[in-house]
Amino acid sequence: MPATITQFQPEARAIEALSRQNYREVLVFMMDNYGNQIYRFCIQMLADRESAKDVHQMVFVQAYEGLGAFKGKSSLRTWLFSIARNRCLDALKMTRRREQRITLVEELPETSVEQQTDSEVFEGDLRHRLAECLRKLAPHVRSAVLLRFQEERSYREMSQISSEKPATIQARVVRALPVLRRCLEQGGVTSESL
Repeated sequence: MPATITQFQPEARAIEALSRQNYREVLVFMMDNYGNQIYRFCIQMLADRESAKDVHQMVFVQAYEGLGAFKGKSSLRTWLFSIARNRCLDALKMTRRREQRITLVEELPETSVEQQTDSEVFEGDLRHRLAECLRKLAPHVRSAVLLRFQEERSYREMSQISSEKPATIQARVVRALPVLRRCLEQGGVTSESL
């Protein structure tokens, strides 16, 4: 069977549906193909599953509402990440404002690590410490680091998502890495322990 263009370009069928103004089909395609990636990005940006679920839903509602205006200057995936990034930054601003008005008391659930192996405990601790260090970064820096390393996006794609120059984003990521390393080291994670 000869290869078709849709086998090499996963979005081609969605773009064709978009040209027919079949927005429901395009939405289903985006949710099926990019929904988990967008949700994972939102969780990492917001560090809260409930907020991430809300933002995740907002991203796809906004995308659906904006499909008629989509110009195709980027891929649908890049466009979705741009929406997700902006909605996450909005959510973080709202959270900061709310925290300034209300003093929040965090309650950490008691967990039992008795049934976990040493390596599972270490991996969980490392993930927790990395998440804490990421949360200490400014939101636009955190976004750049997550897009680069978690979502494995190129600086060109990140530029389309954030409407910033690739060199600016690259410099932001490069400056963030030593900050993350120092934060991990202060938390007791050394390069030898990795």
